[in-house]
Amino acid sequence: MRLIARFPNKEQMGSLVDTLRKAGFERGDMVISDLEDEQKWDSVEEAVREETLVQTERDSIRPGEVEPFGEGIKGLQGKKGIIVAVETPKNESDRVRSMMEQSGAVEIIQD
Repeated sequence: MRLIARFPNKEQMGSLVDTLRKAGFERGDMVISDLEDEQKWDSVEEAVREETLVQTERDSIRPGEVEPFGEGIKGLQGKKGIIVAVETPKNESDRVRSMMEQSGAVEIIQD
């Protein structure tokens, strides 16, 4: 299961990341993306080097397939802020949601 929290600023996002790490989550369990900063690349290879990509079963990415992480999440299109997506076991979801709320998330989406 994945929970996605949207924050208005980097300080609150950083608070959540610190809290999650102290709770035993690895940085690899999280994807962090800024919804406001539009990224532009000269090639797909450059985008792959610069962006965190969700694991795929395919071996390659074709031109035009790289988009900002937040654009692929229903309900976040056109919104501003920083998102933190956390892969969590279902039995941990209430605890992670509570950490997100305590860190100042303005929106939490279950994906």
